[in-house]
Amino acid sequence: MTYGLLTPDVPLGPFEGARVTLWSAQGKQAKLHSKSSCSYLRSAHVAEVEVRLEAATVGRLCAQCAAYGSWARPGTGLALFLDAVTGLGLLYELERYGQGDEDTFGDEEVREAASVLLGVSSGSEEQASTGLEDETADGVWEDLRDARHVRETVFAEWIDALASLHRVYQVLDLFPWLRSWAEPRVQRKTDHLHVLRARAGQLIAPDSLVLAAAVSAMDEPDVPADDPTFAPLGAPAEAARELVSLWRRWRSRVESSWDHPREQEYLVHHLASGMSSRRKGRDRMLEQAQALLGVWEAAARSAAADGRERVLVARLDDGAPAESGRGASVFDRVGEWERGVLASYMVSVGWERSAQLVVSVRVPEVVACRLLSQPSVLVYEVPVEGALGHEADGAASGAGEGLLPGVFDDTPVHGRRMVRPEHLRALRGAGADAEQLYAVLGVGTGVEVVALSVLEQRCAAGWQGVILAAASDLPDDLFETGLHGGVGEESVWSPRVYDPEHEEFGRSLSAAEGERVLVRLCEGRQDVGQALKSLVLARSVTDLRDLEAVGYDERGYPRRAFVPAVWNGLLAMEQLDLEPFASDPDDDWPGGSGLPLGVLASVQAYTTDASGRYQGRAHSPGCAHRRPYGGVDRQDDMVTIDELLDNRRFDPCSKCGGYAVRRLSEAQVAYYRAAHRLHNLIQRSPARHGRDGTEQTRRTLDELSNLDVPTEEAWFPIREHARQWRRVTRRLQAELQAATCT
Repeated sequence: MTYGLLTPDVPLGPFEGARVTLWSAQGKQAKLHSKSSCSYLRSAHVAEVEVRLEAATVGRLCAQCAAYGSWARPGTGLALFLDAVTGLGLLYELERYGQGDEDTFGDEEVREAASVLLGVSSGSEEQASTGLEDETADGVWEDLRDARHVRETVFAEWIDALASLHRVYQVLDLFPWLRSWAEPRVQRKTDHLHVLRARAGQLIAPDSLVLAAAVSAMDEPDVPADDPTFAPLGAPAEAARELVSLWRRWRSRVESSWDHPREQEYLVHHLASGMSSRRKGRDRMLEQAQALLGVWEAAARSAAADGRERVLVARLDDGAPAESGRGASVFDRVGEWERGVLASYMVSVGWERSAQLVVSVRVPEVVACRLLSQPSVLVYEVPVEGALGHEADGAASGAGEGLLPGVFDDTPVHGRRMVRPEHLRALRGAGADAEQLYAVLGVGTGVEVVALSVLEQRCAAGWQGVILAAASDLPDDLFETGLHGGVGEESVWSPRVYDPEHEEFGRSLSAAEGERVLVRLCEGRQDVGQALKSLVLARSVTDLRDLEAVGYDERGYPRRAFVPAVWNGLLAMEQLDLEPFASDPDDDWPGGSGLPLGVLASVQAYTTDASGRYQGRAHSPGCAHRRPYGGVDRQDDMVTIDELLDNRRFDPCSKCGGYAVRRLSEAQVAYYRAAHRLHNLIQRSPARHGRDGTEQTRRTLDELSNLDVPTEEAWFPIREHARQWRRVTRRLQAELQAATCT
């Protein structure tokens, strides 16, 4: 089996005629390549060419690039189409499980294995005793082992074929113009799937499945703990615990297995664990325990005696976790017993719109009760009369428009199409970089920035909207050229400046410093450009807690919409010096000057506990005392600096200061420095300035009091704050004038 090779006969649908950039050697008939570094491109003179995507272009592609070349911009509809069709996509799946191969067990081998397995699983006393006595022979054990291997292989092949057909329908649902072209091979796969299902059904004893369902519904029985036969287990209380443990172990094994309950009699030997083989009464105890298992089996058989049958319809659970890789399938999470039921009792298998699998089964009543109540990736329900015929095998019904150009960032915004859950599933399956930030426009919600996992949840809940751009779609011109290089010699963290007269005072809190730190943290480890693009989108979010992605990736790690270093571009992991703005002598800053917060009032602070609600102290997102995650999520608190300044219940960590602030704009940094400069002047008596200091103080006061209109508006969104600032500066000027005159 080789990778799916794109050939000229594959319909391109609405993507036909799209302009694509390829590489070619000299010559009109030279092969086209997806990249200049293709190993099949051995010419010294390579040219970049822009061509129209059509059958003739596909015919000129080199074999390697036609199979798995990435010759469309990632994240576009064309890129998803090529990824879904080539490589291990549709073309590959259409050739799988269309017929048997040399590794497939034939009908004769399956019948031989079935005779061995069903003979062992038979419930008759004669065969049961034969099984207990004769299985000790090496030949019998080898036959049984080989038969079980055949069963496991046949079932695995059937489930893989079912998953393969499911993937085919998923692609055809996204790109419906491929349906008529693929129909002959889809029908061949469907026919072979029926053959594999029939073979799997021969290897299961339906009686075992029915008894397993009955056992799973049984209540815990009363155990004969007072029976003298069980005296080797200890006092009646201890014997009761051991027998109840035997019951639970037996029920767990029976209810999840294809084997007949009688094949679980070996479980009684757990009772003799640690007991000498010469212990008086041991053998009699084991015989009585086996008889007890027979009583429980008889009770299950009586409960399953109802001869009624019921038809159920099963569909894949929409909330089931998605496939985690090319080789994985949701069908891998169907349990052993349930697979046996599907193989033995399936009436039909079909496909509805959106590649939804629909399975119809006719099962005994006790099996139906278990299917309707147990959790599974398949959701069972009683069908509405006439909704699904028992012989309704066939292709998916209903033709949706699929994934057309305009769903993602491959057309102008005015040509965008509504995004649907199946589009996002295709996007996630296209590569590991799908989990990133997206700017979206929702009906009724406006423009937002969300992670892909959050967008998936919203679409599943009925959200309607379009994708404007992913972080990776943003142009590189948004960033200063200097940020991409020439910073290797600088320290990641700039030294903190404490003198407000220094022009770098407060720069460590700025957004510009956040960009520099982000570049230094990513340098040599992550894609700097992608990190900066994520930072640009993340800055537009009102509450940084909304940036949290949801769910887990295929490795079991929490999903992240960007690399952790982006949080250092969003947050300054240090605190503001709020002494200039405190006015109450009972505050933590008794020497405060009572200056207005101005533009700093709305600065956001993120902490684990803003109001002292929990045991322990509050920590910042970057504190080593909290979870090892350098960002914020819904478990954190967000308060403004105005709220934090008056919050007496806030109990910060002595190591981190308790919170991190959202990085400041240029105007906020400028006012922060100006407030500290003015605070320093307030704290010094004008009378102690001396002749030299007076002149410097006068120049500083003139600079801080004579603000131009744009600066005053930027620093003081509230007019009263501007008046308060002017009153303070005028008072200082008057005091300085009085001190100079004396």
